[in-house]
Amino acid sequence: MKPLRKDAILWIENTLFLKYGNMGWWPAESPDEVAIGAILTQNTSWKNVEKSIAVLRQNRHLNCCAISSISRDELAMEIRSSGFYNQKSLRLHSLCSKVCADYGSLDAMRNGISLDEARNYFSAMNGIGRETLHSILLYALDLPVFVMDKYTERVLTRMGFMIDMKNVSSVEESFLSALDHDVDRLKNIHAMLDAVAKDYCQSRPKCRECVLNQNCDYWGKEVIVP
Repeated sequence: MKPLRKDAILWIENTLFLKYGNMGWWPAESPDEVAIGAILTQNTSWKNVEKSIAVLRQNRHLNCCAISSISRDELAMEIRSSGFYNQKSLRLHSLCSKVCADYGSLDAMRNGISLDEARNYFSAMNGIGRETLHSILLYALDLPVFVMDKYTERVLTRMGFMIDMKNVSSVEESFLSALDHDVDRLKNIHAMLDAVAKDYCQSRPKCRECVLNQNCDYWGKEVIVP
């Protein structure tokens, strides 16, 4: 297993950038929309989330105060395509009601809030795990965190890096340090890692075509799908 050093992270960033460029992720028109999407994407694909986002947008419910003004039953029906809609409607209604009451919107919230304050604020909410939390902090509030998800874990593990998911903060700190806590770079490397996982590093990987294969242990073990 290889240590996840700065030079390795920068090589991954540069190599993926040549393939994907600036991906402009997260696709949203407001910080509220980012947070809503971060809840909806739990345990489902983004394609399903897009359907729910479209319904919320059509009904003019795509912001925290609008969601807090409707019933959870109505919200559940509007986000059905995202799956687990009863659970997600409860989480989403709770988050939006608190944000609306305390700040009015996430756009207003991000003016002057510190990383620690924002982390504590959202961590106290039901159903906000580490991945969802960091997605909100990074993409909605422009705070420097690294989003570690299943796609990133798969890519880094297959490449042969020492990844301890019981101590994921060490991986996050490695990326933060290597990328100089730069929010734009942190957003883009997360987007690019997810893209390469979906395009190549699938459950049946397309190693031969993958741009990362020259430094990937999985490719070197000849477990290649023709």
